[in-house]
Amino acid sequence: MNSQIMYHNVPTPPANVSLAAIAPDGGLLYAGIRCINYISAPPANGEQPHVVTMSTRISILALDVSPMWTSGNGGAVKPFAIVGDDLSVQVWDCAVGEAIIGHKAHQHQHEARDVRFVHHTTNSVLMSYLANGNILSMDASDLVIYCVASNTYCRRPTFISPRNHQLTMVRCSPYNDNLFAVGTAMGNVLVCDLRKMNIVYKFHGHKAPICSLAWREVPAPQEENLNDLTSRAEQWRSRNGSQQEKPKAKPPPLAKSRAAESDDMFDIYNFDHLECEFGAPVAARRKSSEDCGGGFVGLEKPAGAAALDFVEACESMKADLLANRQEEITQHVEVTLNDCEPTKPTGPLSDASTISNKHDASDSTEGSLEVIQYSSSSDDAVIVDGEAAKPKREVLHHIYHQAEVHASGTPHAKSEPHSNLQTVPTISTETISSTSVSSTRLDTLLVSIDGYEVMMIWNANTGAHAGKNYSKSKLEGKINNVYWLNDRVIVSMSRHQLFFWSLEFERKMLRYKISKDKGHSCHLQDIVSFSCDSSKEMIWLCRNNRQIGMMNPQTGRFGAFYGTVAFGVRAMAECPDDMNKIALGCSDRRVAFFDISKLSTSCLPIDSVYVASNVYSLAWSPNCLELAFGTFDGTVGILDVERMKVKTHLGTSHKKEVYSLVWQDHYIYFIVNRVFGFFDLSKSKGEPTIVNCISRPSYLSVRGSFLFVGTDDGLLQLHERDSGMDKSWTPFIRQSALLARYVTDIAWNPIESNTFAVAGNDKNIYVMEFQPAERNWRTKHTFTANAEKASITSLKWSHSQKHLLLSFHIEGKVCLWNCNEPEKPPLTITYHCPMWCGIFLPTNENIIMCSGKALSVELIDIKEALAGDEKSICPKVDALLNVKWASKSLTQPYAPVLTAADKKRQRRDQRKAAAKLETDPAAKQQKNHQEPDTPANENCAKNLPVKETPVEEMLGALSLDKKPTKINNKECTKCKELEARQPPDSFLTHSRSCLYLTQKELNKSALEKLAIVLTEDPAKIDKSVLISKLFSTKVMAKELIAKELTNLKQSNTKDIAPLCLAISTFKLREELEQHMANKTLTEWHLSVAPSVSFTLWQDCCRAYAKQMEEKGFIMHAATYLFSLGMQSEAINLFLANEYYKEALVHARICLPATDPLIKTIINKWLEHLEGTGNFAAAALICVLDNEMLRGYSYLRKFRNCTPEIAELMDQIKRIGQLGGMLDGCALNEPIHNGSTAEH
Repeated sequence: MNSQIMYHNVPTPPANVSLAAIAPDGGLLYAGIRCINYISAPPANGEQPHVVTMSTRISILALDVSPMWTSGNGGAVKPFAIVGDDLSVQVWDCAVGEAIIGHKAHQHQHEARDVRFVHHTTNSVLMSYLANGNILSMDASDLVIYCVASNTYCRRPTFISPRNHQLTMVRCSPYNDNLFAVGTAMGNVLVCDLRKMNIVYKFHGHKAPICSLAWREVPAPQEENLNDLTSRAEQWRSRNGSQQEKPKAKPPPLAKSRAAESDDMFDIYNFDHLECEFGAPVAARRKSSEDCGGGFVGLEKPAGAAALDFVEACESMKADLLANRQEEITQHVEVTLNDCEPTKPTGPLSDASTISNKHDASDSTEGSLEVIQYSSSSDDAVIVDGEAAKPKREVLHHIYHQAEVHASGTPHAKSEPHSNLQTVPTISTETISSTSVSSTRLDTLLVSIDGYEVMMIWNANTGAHAGKNYSKSKLEGKINNVYWLNDRVIVSMSRHQLFFWSLEFERKMLRYKISKDKGHSCHLQDIVSFSCDSSKEMIWLCRNNRQIGMMNPQTGRFGAFYGTVAFGVRAMAECPDDMNKIALGCSDRRVAFFDISKLSTSCLPIDSVYVASNVYSLAWSPNCLELAFGTFDGTVGILDVERMKVKTHLGTSHKKEVYSLVWQDHYIYFIVNRVFGFFDLSKSKGEPTIVNCISRPSYLSVRGSFLFVGTDDGLLQLHERDSGMDKSWTPFIRQSALLARYVTDIAWNPIESNTFAVAGNDKNIYVMEFQPAERNWRTKHTFTANAEKASITSLKWSHSQKHLLLSFHIEGKVCLWNCNEPEKPPLTITYHCPMWCGIFLPTNENIIMCSGKALSVELIDIKEALAGDEKSICPKVDALLNVKWASKSLTQPYAPVLTAADKKRQRRDQRKAAAKLETDPAAKQQKNHQEPDTPANENCAKNLPVKETPVEEMLGALSLDKKPTKINNKECTKCKELEARQPPDSFLTHSRSCLYLTQKELNKSALEKLAIVLTEDPAKIDKSVLISKLFSTKVMAKELIAKELTNLKQSNTKDIAPLCLAISTFKLREELEQHMANKTLTEWHLSVAPSVSFTLWQDCCRAYAKQMEEKGFIMHAATYLFSLGMQSEAINLFLANEYYKEALVHARICLPATDPLIKTIINKWLEHLEGTGNFAAAALICVLDNEMLRGYSYLRKFRNCTPEIAELMDQIKRIGQLGGMLDGCALNEPIHNGSTAEH
């Protein structure tokens, strides 16, 4: 590797969507997963390559490069725009790697609240740069023009019907400020005019959704010179010849006659192309009119008529126009932000101003942000953003000119003086150049490709169909794209392959013939996206193997290729035999290998292997031919480095992260979910062996026959392998309480073999020296970060300088510590995201390679910082920290942007005012008297969303006979939830009867029932009069109870009446079993169940306890379990629902003192307190349970260690006799601290 070559960033893989664009300087800009990447063209003359990776935090829906990508004053200005997943349009500057401005015009009210539950696609908002540097974005209902210079936007309803056209693609013309093309899902291509707000051309021909569009200006095909006016005039005059000449034969009907040039204003004297058209003068008629000679038929012959020649007059007029146009000096206009202030119009705008041209500099000075009024009232009215109806021309002029005035921030030339209103309108340059014989006419072609891989070419100047290729494929492709390589070659992508097409103009058909090009080729079949550099005729490719390359299509060879790495590399490990080969554990289910020895200006050698899960830890084999990796789902894999294939997967006993891995001899040691185990590779079975004598491990390191274990409580333990037993480890022979929380790394110095460093979720770093003979260690240095919530994720020693140590912090810092000067503050590199890991670059240790949550791989040169004795470096900041969001145009009513807190406060004040109005009649009456005096547009001026009161509530509030009531619009959801979870209604009620149907007969239909009884018809009486069953036999009384029970169950009566009737019928068992099945038992049912049997009562109590547990009433359920003698079940129920105190008190009473369930309750309780941050309560419980060391460790977890806590720790240490166990790591010892720089 050349020591002078250094990449500051490693690019990330391309995203699933095909978003790539070529910058004007030849570099590639493409979208990754929640990021944007820029790779410069391969540099020449020894220049440094330039790679920029920018984190966006959200997915990207659209990407486009500004035509104003130039080098301005004060440095390079490289703007580009994206559309985020939250529908915001953001303008970024690639030179600084940050978003600078943007707007949120497409965010609707319901989507702006929370975008997490709204899934947007690439068709939600379409965006493209206009030729003047402004941004056009469209959604289904709105069209937004964003003025980049003034950071304002105009939002208007779209003129493209969303019902008829579902847009899939938009591409603005780079040659005209007005034109843009859109593709639809129905296969239509619409060329639209932004100034006129209408559809210019509508192209049909595709039968699948449009996938891509591309513009190109090409020279018009060279045809015969039939535009010469002299030759046409002579040909026209020659028709006065002899009558004996035979007329020319007419062309066949199917032959196409050549049309006159549409832009030639003098083509009215040529009738050759109209010979077969209806209404054209035929040759005979023209001849008869010419036979008259110089004679004149009429009352009076005008003087000098014989000398008048119309053709010569037209030629003269044409020459004068050309001369005037050539003498006119075009002066550019200098536009600044001060010109954006509203100005009065100087005069009416001519109709010619509605046509824009890129050569017209005078159009950019017309109008300003102020709307120019028109005298014409014949235009259709347009309602704009809730305003009053405005003329359509007024709105369109405002939209276009606001975007045109701020076309760019670059200065222009001086403004030309105002012309007289009576001056002849200036003819555009295109019109004059088309009439000039010597100039070359340019055709603006638009190529489109659909999902069926069908490609069509359209002429945007004339609206003609210019070419089409045919495809046999009927499968709709997901990613199809098309670009112009040059004027005669088109490149398309489909099915992950590139196809080259050559264009040849056919004069007979007046179209381009599209055929496969044989001069360009590309044989790759794994292309994700591509983009063409037309200036150099080179192609950038994003491949499926995570590589980016620049290819020459003529040779098919790559001039440069770059490997990629995704965000969030969790582990880095150098190969012990070849330090230039670095293994990277990626967060996108891959293991990557970075070979630094092959690094060059056109090569970034990174290869990756898919491993089916995110990688958290790495370990090289002793022979360096294999690599072990620990994954997110608890598996350990072995990778063959030479073949780049995964050999095997070894499953652990847990489905958690494998966050520590060591390979020694034929053993692979791992830690997963606070469990220590190892694999024996000498055995065929890949079953793990779990070591239970090591409790709560978090990190491990094997050194010969010694095992160093960092625990979840911040303890460092030393274990030794039993002699003669490879599988067995002794209990810890040494233990030190170093950190307040879990240990994250134990790093050994490669030069001083007995020196190691320990760090964890704490602000302290301990540099220690191991003494193997004494099986002991001592503390050499202690470094302390000054951040209150510091947490260190990993450590790394230098391979050439034994005193340099790197630490990577969760708060976004990388610190370089010097063991020779422990009191000196470290060199701090600050980032905007958590940092996971890193190393010193093996070839140049002045470069630090690191990675973080929102970084791929960063390479930072610290040579100048060390030479200048700097304290901090900030290579990258939060890209979205300083975004200036745009506001609406100043012509709209101004209203300050309200935050969510302000809106909430306003709604609360409105509710209070409404409640006060309801409770105070005097205030209400005064309000009613003041309402007529209130301006009608007051609410409009506030521009606030006010909830309207329904008419029914307003009329109800005005009634005089109604008492004022306070209406609470918002109810507490928690109260509703508690009400829904109320226990069954088993309270006592005063019920006068349980025979409701019988009581109804006595109270409401006694006379009717009496008439039925007096008929003395037994059948009728038995059917219609229920009360008659009371005066009959026992069987009839049971029938009465059965009917009453049916009625009570249908009415869902919750009193004791159904139970009373069931007891009387001796069917209590069936009633109780039915309630048990329906889970509708009450305490009344439990109280009468023993009258049936004791077994039924037990069954009812179990069912009722289960019923209460499901409803969330744990205390009710446990009470009935205790009554059944099920103490263990009741205690486990308490424990499962975090009733630790209740579980422990019942366990102390009901269980033996040695029952393991008691210890389980205490451990669960302590874990709960630790998770909630109540370290004081956890320490108290540990001391009461005589676990002094554990209580001491909980007190160490306090980030702010007060003197009171320090005194309590000393007392615990003294009472628990922890001096030998903690071995001199108390807080009152002198510590050499270096503090990180504050940012």
